Order: sequence, then structure tokens, then C-alpha cells
Amino acid sequence: MSLIIGLIVGAIILLMFVVPTFMAGKSNKKGAEPRKVSYGILVLLVLNWLLFLTGFYTLLPTNVADLIFIPVWLVLCVAGVFVSVYEFKNNKGFALPVAGLTTISLLFSFLASGISKM
Repeated sequence: MSLIIGLIVGAIILLMFVVPTFMAGKSNKKGAEPRKVSYGILVLLVLNWLLFLTGFYTLLPTNVADLIFIPVWLVLCVAGVFVSVYEFKNNKGFALPVAGLTTISLLFSFLASGISKM
């Protein structure tokens, strides 16, 4: 049952963030095309959410999952902030969904970090 919910949430994230981002990149006539690094960071953010929602991190040994879970989230959030700021100057249609996903990921990483220290 949780896999079905994870797939539904993943589809919602895909429809809300990724599809409009790629459509903004394709239909943008005035500004510059988003950089490939920006697309890469967006894909990594979505992939990290999909791995989390499908329970991939629970398959790893506990000490390995503890070592990589929070740092991966934080590194991707910092990279997402840099991409959002850079792309906001060039392509606002791409920057806003990336900024939204980065904000949600950053808040979640703070929540996960706080819960893990309890």
C-alpha cells in the first residue's frame, strides 16, 4: 500500500515541478535555455525524493544510511539554491519550480535532522 502512495506522490511531484520546468525551458523564447547542470540538479532532487518515498534508504545498512541520508539532502538543497539564484536571472519559469522543490527538501532535511537527534 505504501508503494502505491509513494507512486502517487511521485507522480504529483513530477506533474507539479518537473513537467512545468521542462516546458518552461522549451517554450522560453526571450531568455536563455537552462544549463545542463541545472537540469542535472533538478533530476537529482527528484531522484532523491523518489528514493526516499520508495524506501530505498531502508534497504541500506543503518550506519551507511545515517552517513549519507542527511548530507545528500543538504548538498542537493545547497546546489538547488545556487541553481535557483542563477537561473532566476536567466529563466524564471525554470527557477521557480526548482526553488519550490529545494525549499521543500530543505525543510524536510531540517525536520529529519531534528527527529534523528531526539
